[in-house]
Amino acid sequence: MSMIKCEVLHASLDTEPTTLKYIAISYTWGDVDPSIRIQVDGHCFFITPNLYSALKRIRKQHESVMVWVDALCINQRNKEEQSQQVGLMTAIYSRAESVIAWLGPDSDNSTLAFQLMQELIEHEDDKSISEIIADKNWRPHFTAVVHLFERDFWSRLWIVQEILNARSVFVYCGSSEVPWQILQRVSAVFKSHEADIRYHFPRGTMKGSRQGLSFAHTLCSQGPASLDILKPQEKEGSESLLEVLRICRTKLAAEPRDKVFGVLGILPENVQYHFPPNYNASLREVYTNVVDYLLHTTRRVDVICDAIYFPVYTSTVKLPTWVPDWSHIPTTASLGSSYKFSAASDVDADFDFLDPPRTKLKIAAIYIDALKIRGTAVGTFCTLDDYLMAFLHWQAKPLAWLVADEADPEVRKQKDEAFCRTLALGKIPETGGVGTWMEVCYHVFASLIKERLPSINLSDQLSTLVNQTQGIPPKDRRNILQDNCASKMQGRCFFTTENGLMGMGSGFMKDGDIICVPLGCKTPVILRPDGNHEYRLVGDAYIDGYMNGVAVKEWRRGIRPLQNYVLH
Repeated sequence: MSMIKCEVLHASLDTEPTTLKYIAISYTWGDVDPSIRIQVDGHCFFITPNLYSALKRIRKQHESVMVWVDALCINQRNKEEQSQQVGLMTAIYSRAESVIAWLGPDSDNSTLAFQLMQELIEHEDDKSISEIIADKNWRPHFTAVVHLFERDFWSRLWIVQEILNARSVFVYCGSSEVPWQILQRVSAVFKSHEADIRYHFPRGTMKGSRQGLSFAHTLCSQGPASLDILKPQEKEGSESLLEVLRICRTKLAAEPRDKVFGVLGILPENVQYHFPPNYNASLREVYTNVVDYLLHTTRRVDVICDAIYFPVYTSTVKLPTWVPDWSHIPTTASLGSSYKFSAASDVDADFDFLDPPRTKLKIAAIYIDALKIRGTAVGTFCTLDDYLMAFLHWQAKPLAWLVADEADPEVRKQKDEAFCRTLALGKIPETGGVGTWMEVCYHVFASLIKERLPSINLSDQLSTLVNQTQGIPPKDRRNILQDNCASKMQGRCFFTTENGLMGMGSGFMKDGDIICVPLGCKTPVILRPDGNHEYRLVGDAYIDGYMNGVAVKEWRRGIRPLQNYVLH
């Protein structure tokens, strides 16, 4: 019969694995409205189309199959049962005989994707792989893999622990079936040939990604690569919580509490102990618990920098400004999570919660300066022209104010160097002897502005640098800008301070905000006075010259004051 019939069996996880043999299904719900009818213990039961297609794919004609799947094995309307069962997820998936990763039915030429993967596995030498990438006959297959890696399955949060805790994983997609290791190997091949993919599938010229991403990014960072990055965790113990939350932030969960509960299965037991799943707890309590735990166990305040508010975002839950809303997926990341900064050196945080509901956090921080002039903010979905226009505005307003009365050409040069250094967040690339970073940076921006925005009049300084190529081929200019400045400018704006410092920070900032370095923080932060001697957190910041312990040295010498700030 076509009707799928199920029988619910009760078993203990203490049963020997050799006796309790079952398959666990890892899938995404898809259409959340159950609309396909099956039978469970003789009763009518409705499930989602995607789960139905998964059960139909794995059913056998002449024998029953024992499976565990959340929609059938957990009462989704009972929060107490949910809380109890979520705590068992690690055991359920780790003790399964195998886990089936169901990507969904055949679509978007998915069979071509698996053909390409098989071809890449059979020709793992670099020369053959490069030839396949360059061969236009394989382009439909690469597009199919991009579509496969962008399926909803990969964006689901729960698959992280379901896959990583499994003893054995098989990937099913329609009629195709491969071991998980095949996808891992293919993902590694893409990563090792990222330069070839960028060259033959340039962004903006290849249609395929529905998310507007480049082929290189999707093939090298999406799909299985988005899970494998969690395996070699740099941090152990308490700090692993923040690292995993950051990596999994782009994953989706229908229940916002699951942004915490859904990653516990890949964390050390001593971390899991402090976060027993409780769906009756408020979202505010769950997210505040994360900050509380990290502050007390790591003596670091870096977690507050993950509360990102640009592009402007208002949580439906009234969280304190220093508590990250993990259910929100920002399009920029905190500076401390992306780059190796050490603004507060190795000094531990000094903090205190001022009220039992934990709505106010007092931190000790070294005062740096007040924001004087900010430039236009760069968005998070930008074209090359957006970066060029921001560069012009930053030069014409904040930087121009800083050097307006500067007659000494050497001092002016130092300011220009600091500006270019700030555009790269201090991560100065090797120029290969073709010139200083300032000369390369100004030439690249000026020449691209002249090429793409010819009606704009350049300053004498930039006009001179247009023709000073520094030995840079025209075809490389765009890549230099993209690799060294674009991602660092996204979601941020350039600013100058009352005392002439330069920096780059959240596009949410405004004139009059203050900049300080909290003890126990990798980066400076921007705070906004909000009356009653309290402040709201605006975001983190790069301050040229203050990213590697200088503020701490100046505080210890009595040059800068250490002050308490109450954040709400």
